[in-house]
Amino acid sequence: MRILSFLVFVLMSFNLLSAPKFRFENGDTYDFGKVRDTEEPLKAKVRIFNDGDDTLKILYVKPGCGCTAAPLDKYNIEPNGFATMDVSLMVPKSPGVHTKSIYFKTNDPTKEETYFYLKAEYLPPIKFFPDSKVMASNLLIGDTSTFKLVMKNTSGDTLIIKEPKTEPQESIFTNLRQDLVLKPDEDFTLEVKIAPNTIGNFSGKIKFKTTLPDLPRVEIPVFGIVSGFKK
Repeated sequence: MRILSFLVFVLMSFNLLSAPKFRFENGDTYDFGKVRDTEEPLKAKVRIFNDGDDTLKILYVKPGCGCTAAPLDKYNIEPNGFATMDVSLMVPKSPGVHTKSIYFKTNDPTKEETYFYLKAEYLPPIKFFPDSKVMASNLLIGDTSTFKLVMKNTSGDTLIIKEPKTEPQESIFTNLRQDLVLKPDEDFTLEVKIAPNTIGNFSGKIKFKTTLPDLPRVEIPVFGIVSGFKK
């Protein structure tokens, strides 16, 4: 009986000592740093190591949002081996630092649940003040309402506006012109005139292209409510 108890103890001790050990290659955060181009997702390869002496099993991986992807090349990692995770992050087009998470569930007894973080700071080549969209209320049919946005070139390079357009053309008008030049740190006051023709919710956009390689296209949303007719 004592021998049996001893064997059970030895086996239990062996099982406790023999375990997988989960580790991200360079910590639990990948920082893309400062980025300007958000047309394409940011991509990187991250390795996950098994520093233990039993097979590490990645049981579940779930990105925190649809803007993040994290496929692995394998989900069972032998001792002293690693798997490669191809992460991608679509950075929101709003200035500031953005952090997204990826959830992991594993068979590592010390790290059954853990998170990996993707981080990036978006620096828009053009900043808009007070906002990057036009929000209008109490629009009236038969009346033209004017709104102003300040555009500032923060790219460090001279930019040229190309092909300015509005949608719908019969209701939104601006002072943007073809080949408008903005030098670094130069401002331009964008005047937006709205002349609605139907009652209800109003939506449209202002579109233009630029000569900046990391900002080929710009769209400024226009929203409003048309409440009635001008008296």
